[in-house]
Amino acid sequence: MSSTSTCGLSAERTRLTEDQLAFLLHPLTAEALETAVAPETISLAASGDLIAIETAGRCLAVEEGRLIERIVIALARQSPDWRLLTGLKMPILPVAAELAKRNRLHEYSRLSVDPTGESRSAYHPDLVLVSSSRKSAIVVDVKRSLAGYGGSGSLAKLQKRMEAAACILPELLWRDHQRTVIETVGIAIIDASRTSLNIDDGIWGLGRLDDLLDVSGSGAAAQSAIEAFREGIKVRWRIAVASGASDTPDVTATARRPAEHEEPRRKRGRPRKDDTPSAVTVGLYRPALKRLH
Repeated sequence: MSSTSTCGLSAERTRLTEDQLAFLLHPLTAEALETAVAPETISLAASGDLIAIETAGRCLAVEEGRLIERIVIALARQSPDWRLLTGLKMPILPVAAELAKRNRLHEYSRLSVDPTGESRSAYHPDLVLVSSSRKSAIVVDVKRSLAGYGGSGSLAKLQKRMEAAACILPELLWRDHQRTVIETVGIAIIDASRTSLNIDDGIWGLGRLDDLLDVSGSGAAAQSAIEAFREGIKVRWRIAVASGASDTPDVTATARRPAEHEEPRRKRGRPRKDDTPSAVTVGLYRPALKRLH
């Protein structure tokens, strides 16, 4: 197995024009904008509602992550050399997990594990790319950002889970996918927030999608589509803010306009006492009695 997609024989890249790529990805961006956040939530968030702000932020993050995954899948489909598998459930067998935990990847890269063993956990890759001509496959995990994987070795644990799951992929493809034969399995984590082009750690930024998917221009097209999504959200936010401002009454104008039934102003200070003292009745208050004073 390998941590990059440079496994097997290299294939000729698929070449699409910028217009073709934009036409391919535009519907995905438009759909994401429509379903990202309800207009009512955006309006409430723009007005300062804290719960709506939290909800909108969470929904936008989820929808952008889903959009990135759909973009990668759509671009990968453009290469005739890749067969795409989605929705796979790859069991993590104890023996495979132990191999991944105790050894470096190159030390067991030629081993495969029987997938019929008992397993208490499974790994669900976002995408598996299979090339029969190269007898190779890539297990792909798509992340909007790896910022939350910094502590407690979470990223290393994810990579080990992917490696353990990849151990059973050759047997799984042979058994369940038309006797497909592969000799090399790679793992790749796509981090959409990554700006570095370095892939030595097995993490791929969008700028390296051309090399991962063998589709020229795919990296730039993916970045443009995501930027278009973010810009569309900004436009909707500005519209909601402007709409909220127009619906807000002019407080200063209201303050200057006299009320129709304005009561006369009371004079400051204590009221002037009459020279003649008035009688005051003091007693227990009872609702049936008249006012005592």
